[in-house]
Amino acid sequence: MKPLIVLYYHRILPFKGYDVDVDTFRWQLSFLKEHFDIVSPEVLFDLKRGIDLKRPSVLLTFDDGFLDNYVYAYPILEELKLKALIFVITSKITDRNPEKTLKDGKDNLFLPKREETALLDSLHGDFSEFLSWDELRIMEKSGVFVIGSHTGSHVKVFSSDRIIGVWKRPSDAHWSYEYALGKKPLEGYPIFEMKSSLSTRRFYPDGDFLDKVREMYLECKDEEETVKKANDLGNKGHFESVEEFKDRVFEDLKGSKDAIGKKLGVATPFLSWPWGEYCEDSLEIARGLGFEFCFTTKRSAFFGKDFCKIGRIKAVQSRGSFKRKLILNKGMLPAKVYCLWHR
Repeated sequence: MKPLIVLYYHRILPFKGYDVDVDTFRWQLSFLKEHFDIVSPEVLFDLKRGIDLKRPSVLLTFDDGFLDNYVYAYPILEELKLKALIFVITSKITDRNPEKTLKDGKDNLFLPKREETALLDSLHGDFSEFLSWDELRIMEKSGVFVIGSHTGSHVKVFSSDRIIGVWKRPSDAHWSYEYALGKKPLEGYPIFEMKSSLSTRRFYPDGDFLDKVREMYLECKDEEETVKKANDLGNKGHFESVEEFKDRVFEDLKGSKDAIGKKLGVATPFLSWPWGEYCEDSLEIARGLGFEFCFTTKRSAFFGKDFCKIGRIKAVQSRGSFKRKLILNKGMLPAKVYCLWHR
């Protein structure tokens, strides 16, 4: 069997910058068409039935549901008659009217912010960087995009009571730190280890403990010393129970799947785990809700085995790195070596 390379993108930019730009995206698709079969998501059903790939193949996927996927990526894919799978964070999808796309010309088109800024702003109710249901409807009805879930929430929470830093400014912690904390952070608040909210039981720090750590930091202004002392303290807070965790994951995944079904009339079997993080409990819940194909960020081609732990390879800006990644995963043996190398 030939390996299936599942590529994943986030943003397609109208300028050169922090992610893949339009010109590079066109070049990548041209390179892929020359060396691979670019397959539709339906190929996964064939693989599940035991039908092997005849040639080295690539499946294109997009995470988060950013508006630029509609404005810039969608017209190019439609022009080249290619299909892709997009995973949307359903809580961030709005009901506004569709934006203009490249098909309407290059003037006055949407200009993306940085990914982290867009995600942070969305926690405060600004969803202007994300798709609308009407845009998704257009993308899905065109046959270019198949819609999958990237969950309902897509946030990180505190995954342990181990302190790894002290908050002084937004750049000190992950963009969803405020969500994990449950309130607006103040200088000196502790930063705990964090993971995807759907992969771990959530730790809730005690308010008095937060204030105590803050006082310690403001007194000495030494982050390393504060972290060391704070980790030695007891009574930091509490974890949610296993049942509370399972209920939370169920409500999130079910809500996301139901929203896609209600708005688009699609009973999607596709799920992408935020940051590729999951646990066996969340995996079991996803299967129970009808998610047949779950995608991670494990840097590996797919060999047709566990359809709920499908690895993916990030599409990078560098043309040389992009070529190397794809060529190294073109054959079964080098693809398996690549997988072992990137464990």
